[in-house]
This record gives sequence, structure tokens and C-alpha cells, in this order.
Amino acid sequence: MPLKIIICGGGIGGLSAAGYLRAQHHVTVLERGTLDFTMNDYGLSVVSNAFNLLQNAGIKFENLDTVVMTHLWLRNSRNEELVTRHFDTRARFGGAPSVLVKRAKLLKELWRFATSTTDFAGESAEIIQNARVTRVDALAGQVWTEDGRTFSGDLIIGADGINSVVRSAVLGGQSIASSIRNYDTLTFMAQLSVDDIRSDPDFTYLSHPTAQAGLCSAHANAGPQVNKRILAYHTSAHGLQVVGYTSEKEFAEKFNSSRTAIIKDIPVSRVVEDFAPDFADGFVNLFRHSKVDAWRIRDVAPMDSWYSGKALLIGDAAHAVTPHAGQGSNITIEDAEALGYLLRDVESPEAILPALQKFMVLRKARVDYVARRSRELGNIRTENDKTKEPITSEEFAREVYTYQGAEQALRASEHAATMARQ
Repeated sequence: MPLKIIICGGGIGGLSAAGYLRAQHHVTVLERGTLDFTMNDYGLSVVSNAFNLLQNAGIKFENLDTVVMTHLWLRNSRNEELVTRHFDTRARFGGAPSVLVKRAKLLKELWRFATSTTDFAGESAEIIQNARVTRVDALAGQVWTEDGRTFSGDLIIGADGINSVVRSAVLGGQSIASSIRNYDTLTFMAQLSVDDIRSDPDFTYLSHPTAQAGLCSAHANAGPQVNKRILAYHTSAHGLQVVGYTSEKEFAEKFNSSRTAIIKDIPVSRVVEDFAPDFADGFVNLFRHSKVDAWRIRDVAPMDSWYSGKALLIGDAAHAVTPHAGQGSNITIEDAEALGYLLRDVESPEAILPALQKFMVLRKARVDYVARRSRELGNIRTENDKTKEPITSEEFAREVYTYQGAEQALRASEHAATMARQ
């Protein structure tokens, strides 16, 4: 008998989970806003560990308006080459590529995954927009929305982001504020067209994304021990995103007072003031082509368990990570695929708990590993991180980018447990 599953949140995690779960279960997604697949929002990387899962599920590359990531360019603050690395996961590990894509394009394809009546197995997920969740009862499996509606399910999945209402329920009604960590770091983020830099010989390496696409990273003169750097990466065959990491300064109070992690329409002069002393004009001028937003860098302190009663957390709601390793969306998609796999044969509410226990075994250590590497790359290690040897880029690539999904991970986990008992 199919389970009745309520997913709070219609972002990447919520729509991915709906896509994987709909094959066997009745799925309802409660999205607090209106999904707009036409907006020119930010870009992200879907690396081979997640893109492999999406391709196997039926996500179509041609629907994403994406480019394949082939290069990583490390530059100094004057935009002079330090190291150029090939980052084609197809050639390096076999299997899936890693791609750079706009979030709205990915969401539109995940919507198809969750709702198409012809392309995927199972009943279409019901996606209810403008349904802001205000309260969750984890024990009863009930959800209330701002407009007075009540929803009940055998399983409530919190895919509602870092400020998760479901996380409060999983924590027994505690305030979630203490679980969100800040690092006195923000990013200034802007977008530009590839045409904006095509005439600049210093950016030739970024000017032909259909031939080579990827990410450029440049640290301030003081080097990577200082939390100031500029990234530029493709978001399609036509677009680029530029991101500048720096300290929060006066924005800390603005973030706190407005209770938001995004402040829009930052004056370009403010960005120039911060980066011009440390970076060549070419890098600084990348911010002059569009509006600039400031994003606060945060993560979620590790939780012993991501479930309680009938409620389970996935993605940022369970384990938001800093963006330095480019894996936040990817481990969220991994969560969704693992949940779909573990619940595929569950036909009664009584059988859910063992599946959630396996989910934690499969996911928690891997997510903690990614989170630690991300903090290392951002030079924001915790005291506990400092007691461990740093993860090398090669170790991270082989452990993370080669992931083949929950079924293989479960076999490996069971084999390790068997060997440990012998």
C-alpha cells in the first residue's frame, strides 16, 4: 500500500525527493511561494556524484541549457595563471559529467521529474504553491499552513531549507536559531554575459564555454589564509556568475536586523571599495555588469539524528553546508535518491523507521565529510576540524565525485559491517 508523504519545500531537495518517491507513493509538496522557472537566478554546479543520479532517473541534459565543467583555473590576484586543472569527471572517473546550470533551469526539470504523467513511473506528485508551513507535529505526522489548512501523512519530509520549520519539530520544538552558524563571511554575487568579457584578452580562458567551461578562483595577495577571494564561473553557454568572498563588516547588523541571509542591490561602489585594494581591475570590473547581492555564509551544526516521530529532514534543513566545496545541492540530491531507494518497498507506516535508520547510516558520515572539506576550503575550520588532518583534493574527489547512489553505498556499508564483525 503506498505511503502518504508530505514534503515541506519545493526547492531542489523537495522536487528531487518528490521525483524519486512518486514511483511508489502518494506525494504532496507544500511550497511556500510561487515557483518561477523564468527568473534569471543564480548558477550552481551539479557535479558527477549528483548528475549521475539525475541522468539515471531520466533528467534530460538538453533541457537544462547547461555547460559541462571541464576546467578549474587558479589565478593570482592580478589574473595571472597559477595552475590550470582539467576537471572533466567523465574522463577522470568515467560515467557522468559535472555541469554548471541556472537554478531555475534545474528546478523546471525537477518539476517535470515530479509531475510528468508520461515520462516517469507512478502517480504525479501534487505540488501546492503559496502554502507556507507554520507548524509541524512530528509525532502525529501533521502539518499546518499559514492559510489554515492541515495536512496529514505517514511521513513528513522537511526540505524547507536552513530556516526549517520541520527542523524545529524534529528538535522537539526548540528554537532552530542556535543550530545555524555564521562565520563573519559573505559573498557579493553578480551576473554577466560571456559577451561582456569576450573582448578582454585577460579573460580568453572564460570566453568560449562551449569549448571549455569551468570555474576561476583567485585569492587576495595575502593568499588562501585570508578569507577574501573572487570566483567566476559559467552558468550556461552565454552567462557567467562572479562571486566575491569577504568579511561581513557593516552587513552583519543588516543581516541580523532584517532576519535574512540575502541583501539585494548592493552599490557597486561598495564592492569596489572592498576588492580594489587586493585585485586587478579586470576582476573588480566583473561586478559592474549587473546588480550585486550580498549573501551571508552559514551552515547548520551537525545533528545526531535527522528524524523524529514521523518527520525527517533532508538537504539544507538537515545539514546546510557552506558553499566552498560546491556540494550543497549535490548532497541534497543524493539524500533524495537515497530516500527513494530505501522507501521503494515500504508498504506500511510501521516499516518506515527501519528505512530511516538505514538512511542515517548511509548519509550522515558522508555529509559530515563534505561539510568538513567545505569549511577547510573556506578557511573557517571549527575546533573539532583542527584536530583532524585536512582532506586533500584528490581524496575528496575520489570519495565524493565517484558516488553511484544508495544501492551501491548500502552494499558497501553492509560489507564493511560484516568485515568488522569477523
